[in-house]
Amino acid sequence: MSLSYVLGNLLGRALVSYLLVWLVCWLSCRCKMGEAFRRSLRWYSWLAVAALSLLGMGAAVSGGGLR
Repeated sequence: MSLSYVLGNLLGRALVSYLLVWLVCWLSCRCKMGEAFRRSLRWYSWLAVAALSLLGMGAAVSGGGLR
């Protein structure tokens, strides 16, 4: 397993996690894109992105997804 593969996987998971957090913010702001973007840049949104990314990476590693 190469370092570039792991970093690419982590970056991809972080991007998808950010999109999920943005989607939740968008739905909670009644579909206002600008407000959702501002809310997605707050510290607790980044904490959620980090947690989702690490949980996804942990699930992939424990399930044998990264080889």
